[in-house]
Amino acid sequence: MLEIVGVTKQFGGLTALQDVTFTVERGELVALVGPNGAGKSTLFNIIAGAFPPTRGRIVFEGRDVTSFSSHDLARLGVARTFQQTTLFGEQTALENVLHGRHRHVRARLLAGLLATPSYREEQREVERRALGVLELLGIAAYRDAIAADLPLGIQKLLTVAIALATEPVLLLLDEPAAGLSGEEIDELAALIRSLETAVVLVEHHMDLVMEICDDVAVLDFGRLIAHGPPAAIRGDPAVIDAYLGEAVDHVEAD
Repeated sequence: MLEIVGVTKQFGGLTALQDVTFTVERGELVALVGPNGAGKSTLFNIIAGAFPPTRGRIVFEGRDVTSFSSHDLARLGVARTFQQTTLFGEQTALENVLHGRHRHVRARLLAGLLATPSYREEQREVERRALGVLELLGIAAYRDAIAADLPLGIQKLLTVAIALATEPVLLLLDEPAAGLSGEEIDELAALIRSLETAVVLVEHHMDLVMEICDDVAVLDFGRLIAHGPPAAIRGDPAVIDAYLGEAVDHVEAD
């Protein structure tokens, strides 16, 4: 589904990424991990269309999307979340998710102004699907709550709900476990495992990575030093030396 081919990114005299190559298969969960400054966020943002690489290509479903913006990618079915919650704070949880459904609503200004029966039916279907996403994440009880008043864990899930409401084929999650309690992380793990879409996530919480991911891509100083299943990554000497410190079952980075 996704090919990262020889991606290099330079900011002035700084090389943030150097010739990074790996693939993500359909339905696969892949984590980007590594020490702070390894280039994870840079690569994540390139995949998400925030800015292009200096060299290399991003190929999505056989199409070169290297120069595509995040809006272009959203139309192709790529959705992302951000490390910090990005919500419409004064709107309800349901209203936030409705924004995510807009990609699937045909722009019909006149029908909306006239409130035609077909337009009203379409809006009911949009709301039904938005509620379905809230139910999937187990937060439907908060549908009428103001987003800014919600606990951090619920806000995190709400940002995922907005992304899922676009019905993505590729979901990009930026540190979804940051700031969550142990119980909330367990609930998040169950949720991510239940998704049928391909997922790429940047994450420091290695328990979560080792539990849910099919493959792990490890960056260090902008280079890909390992890529493979969690069991292989856990014992890889280069990964242990650069990031894990030792082969242990539970690691959290600063």
